[in-house]
Amino acid sequence: MITVALDGSGQYTSLQAAIDALPVEGSEEDRTVFIRKGVYRERVIVHKNHVRIVGEDAEETVLTWSSFALQIHPDGTERTTFRSWTMMVCADDVTVENLTVRNDAGDGTVVGQAVAVYAAGDRDVWKNCRMIAHQDTLYCGPLRIPDVVDDLGSRVGCAEQVPLVQDGHPSRSRQYFERCYIQGDVDFIFGSYRCWFEDCTLFMNQRGGWYTAANTHASQPWGFVFRRCRLTGACAEGKAFLGRPWRAGSAAVFLSCDMDAHVAPEGFTDWDETRVITARYGEWGTTGVRADLSFRDPREKRLTDAEAAALTPAAVLSGTDGWRPDLG
Repeated sequence: MITVALDGSGQYTSLQAAIDALPVEGSEEDRTVFIRKGVYRERVIVHKNHVRIVGEDAEETVLTWSSFALQIHPDGTERTTFRSWTMMVCADDVTVENLTVRNDAGDGTVVGQAVAVYAAGDRDVWKNCRMIAHQDTLYCGPLRIPDVVDDLGSRVGCAEQVPLVQDGHPSRSRQYFERCYIQGDVDFIFGSYRCWFEDCTLFMNQRGGWYTAANTHASQPWGFVFRRCRLTGACAEGKAFLGRPWRAGSAAVFLSCDMDAHVAPEGFTDWDETRVITARYGEWGTTGVRADLSFRDPREKRLTDAEAAALTPAAVLSGTDGWRPDLG
């Protein structure tokens, strides 16, 4: 195990330096990075497979940066959304635990999108993590080539080998989140991957907006699934919508989720005239102030008990290799 510590008590003071030093192959112990408490101001790319990153404390082990979409490069071009991240994972079978990843660039009305986590690998697991930003906090989708080439440099992973995963590849598109806290505004969980969120807290900033903007391709059976999650925020009551379809035919489902008064009674909304709510958006077993689904858009699906029971991590994430992250 490699230890990262700002005070010099570990082998490295930088998380990126520790990841770069990991062997390409080896045991789980050889490929585990332990991060002591502290605020690490750096951008990090995880480009090696089968890596485990563990923070000492989820709230006090913080990785932060301040890139943003409207930032101007020396050549006069803007950074754009997909180069604004703090942490990018472009490798497979990566586990991140007990870590806060933050983009502190500020209000999206001023800086535009500012991504905290760019989750581009496959079979990646996030447990007890905190992802905090403003507009566009968590992106779950493929690398935008050639947009991110300059950022990657020599740190090449697996994600860039399948640039068309958003168009329905049966695997190479899965992320699992458990007991995570995700905070942002305006489409702050977005992307085309199949993702399972278990027992997570979604917190809408004061600006309000949409918790999700799925970009699911029609050939993908599932998009984002949230189970036993809590939806809350700091915005005015009713100004936090469940989601809107970034792509026509996108998919997002909420199962047994608790929704307080910050959540809009309407639930989901259309993006525009062509990207509209369909039966691939749905709910089951909603609790809390917004448990009454009679105010929801009638196009949203109300899952039956049998349909909800059949919707499991295995059904959504197993792909062609039978991946079951919920089994540990």
